[in-house]
Amino acid sequence: MKPVTIVGGGLAGLTLALGLRRRGVPVKLSDAGTYPRHRVCGEYLSGRAISVIQSLGLRSGLDHLGAVESSDVIISRGSSVLARRRLPQPALCLSRYQFDRFLVDQLTREGAEVQTGQRSSAQPEEGVILATGRQPAATEHGWRWFGLKAHARHVTLGAGLEMHLSSRGYIGLCRIEDAQVNVCGLFRSRTPVPDLSTSWKSWLSGESGSLLAQRLRQADWDETSFSSIAALSLVPRRAVDREGLRIGDAVTMIPPVTGNGMSMAIEGADLATGPVADWSSGQLDWPSTTQKVAKLLDHAFSTRLRHARWLQHAMFDPFTQSLAWNLSRIFPAFPSLLFRLTR
Repeated sequence: MKPVTIVGGGLAGLTLALGLRRRGVPVKLSDAGTYPRHRVCGEYLSGRAISVIQSLGLRSGLDHLGAVESSDVIISRGSSVLARRRLPQPALCLSRYQFDRFLVDQLTREGAEVQTGQRSSAQPEEGVILATGRQPAATEHGWRWFGLKAHARHVTLGAGLEMHLSSRGYIGLCRIEDAQVNVCGLFRSRTPVPDLSTSWKSWLSGESGSLLAQRLRQADWDETSFSSIAALSLVPRRAVDREGLRIGDAVTMIPPVTGNGMSMAIEGADLATGPVADWSSGQLDWPSTTQKVAKLLDHAFSTRLRHARWLQHAMFDPFTQSLAWNLSRIFPAFPSLLFRLTR
C-alpha cells in the first residue's frame, strides 16, 4: 500500500486519516497547531455525518466524553421568537477541544503518524491531500467576515440549539459537555475591528433587550476557550475547479448559519476514503483519484451550498431577513424546509 500524507488536522483530515487506517493505508497527518485546542466552531454535528461516526465505531466514545443530544431549536430576532421546533433527527453537540483530541487519540492507536506544531508544504502533489482549512479572503464585496467563539456556564436555554439574529451577525448557542454552552457567532464589518481581544463579549452577547442578552446576562465565561478567526470566505467553490485533492474547508466553506459545517467535513472525508484507498492499493492513478473525489464532493454538496448562499444573504439583508422571518411566522414549516435544503 502506498502511503498518504494529509496536510491539516481538522475534522476532515482526522476523519479521512482514521478511515484510511481502517483500510490498512499508511497515513501521515501533519497539523500546524497542537492538540487539544479551542477552535471557532458551532460544535454542532447533525445530518449524515452522525452515521459516518457510527460506522467508524466512534459514537460510544463521544457519548462517554459527555456529548449532548439536541433535538429542538429556537430562532430569535431581537426579542421576537419563533416557536420551538423539533429537528428531523437529533444532533450531537461536543466541544472541538474534546472531539479533536478524541480523534487524534483514536488515530494514534490505529498506527498513523501524527505530526503537530510545524507547518508542512501544502503544495498539491501525488499522495498528498490538502485539508488545511479555510481559503482566506481579506474582504468580500467590501465586507470583512470574522467568527468568535467561547464557552459559558450559568446559561439557561429554551432548546438544545438556539439561533439569534442581530444587526451585526448571528450567534448560535448549544449545550455541550460539562454543563457548558457554546456561544459562536459570525459577524461582518466594513472596517477592521482591532479590539476583538477585549470586546468579544459584547459582540457575542447581543443587543440590549434581545433574547440573547437575556440568555447571557448571568454567563460565567471561560476566557481560556475564547477563539477568533478572520478573513473568512463564504463564496461557494467547486472541488473540480481546485488544484490538487482537497477536502473540508480547503475546498469550500458552508455558511455557519446552516449548522452543517462539521457534518460536511466528516461527510467529505468519508466520500474521499474509498478512492484514496484504491489509489494506495494501485487500483487508481492519482489524476483519476483526484477527479473522482472532486466529483463526489460536488455532487454531494453543490445543492446545499446553493441554498446556503441564499440563506446567508437573507441573514444580512434587512429586506430578505424580514421576508424570511415573516414567512416563518405564517408558514411554521418554512424553517424546517430551509434546514433540510442545507443538508
